[in-house]
Amino acid sequence: MDPDPVEMANEVRSKVILHWNCRGLAEFPEVIRLHGGHIQEIYLKWNRLTTLPPWITELFNVTNLYMYGNRIERLPAELGGMSQLTVLDLSANRLELVPPCIGSLSNLKSLFLSDNFIERLPVELSQLNNLEILSVSGNQIVALPEWIGSLPRLRELYVDNNQLRELPNRLTIAPELTMISVCSNRLRYLPLNGFLSAPCIRFDANEYLNYVSYPLLFQLLSQLHTTVVHDRDCLAFGCFKTHYDTNVLNTNIKLYVRMKELFETDADIIIELPRQLLKIHEVCENVTCSLWELALRKVYTERYKHTLDVTVSPANVTILYKPLLKKTKLDFTLSTSYTLYNLLTNGPTCICVNSQCQQPIFTEAWIIIGVSRHAESTIMIALCCSRSCATAFAAHSSTTINLHWHTID
Repeated sequence: MDPDPVEMANEVRSKVILHWNCRGLAEFPEVIRLHGGHIQEIYLKWNRLTTLPPWITELFNVTNLYMYGNRIERLPAELGGMSQLTVLDLSANRLELVPPCIGSLSNLKSLFLSDNFIERLPVELSQLNNLEILSVSGNQIVALPEWIGSLPRLRELYVDNNQLRELPNRLTIAPELTMISVCSNRLRYLPLNGFLSAPCIRFDANEYLNYVSYPLLFQLLSQLHTTVVHDRDCLAFGCFKTHYDTNVLNTNIKLYVRMKELFETDADIIIELPRQLLKIHEVCENVTCSLWELALRKVYTERYKHTLDVTVSPANVTILYKPLLKKTKLDFTLSTSYTLYNLLTNGPTCICVNSQCQQPIFTEAWIIIGVSRHAESTIMIALCCSRSCATAFAAHSSTTINLHWHTID
């Protein structure tokens, strides 16, 4: 039976929060346009809507719009005119593209886009300076843009059940993050640096993720309120196996790690390093760092103070990151300089784990690979900025049983 228009009008006039869930609505009710100028929250979940009307921008007082579980395939550009919106829920619809107009919702605090068919996020979303919660779980996203780490108020990021292979390095310097959830993806590694805001990180069921970095391990242990983990499933269920995805061709450095020499029950494994790392060295290699890497370190330390402090007992990692110059904008015109700019703004791959050093590391490092005494059978890597730092760390660290490794094609 069709809804009574008079009854609907009376209900709209009498409400500030409109709950019209599960009513079988195929169109956004125009009665809201005629009589609902005062409405502040609209719930139209589990209906049959395929789009929103252009006149929705006339609803000047609506701050919360919940459209979960409809059949929405596209959104009008006029949606961007609802600058008063603080919550927008478009989860469980049929969106393939996120319209750029959402980037105009300057007061938006929560954006829910889970369970759609989205493959990428438009750069216009980087304008959402008030965004605190972003949920894009259950889509088809292969890569997250680096600018997500620059959203100044982002606290919670949910990207479970996608196709992610890596996380943006810039997330490590995001100032307000308290939660990152990236379960059931195809991650091969997590960022190697410690996270500035020490967020809770959930990354269960990433079967190709088989190692973790030295600083990140201790941040994870501190969240578990323990200094020793005897079962690596405590860190993340379904990770740290010997799996390696041989179907993906890329240029990332891959290392063959000999586990059988130390643990007869464990197979040797292959680990893949983040794409930022272009050259790596063993502790014994006495070579000079490239001018490119030295230039990156010099420019970065002139503009930012970025330090890493790892306390083993109790497990804790403290990160300090702040601009030293009020104006840190760099003007670049050459393509190589754009690469330089991106590396600097995305933050270093890691800070040297030698506590007496604190040099940033971008594209070149001396690597120590081992099994942590604090997380049994879990492969851990530590990055140093020079042979001397790597030698000092290897000599004085009691947290790692070193393993042999070599690069592979």
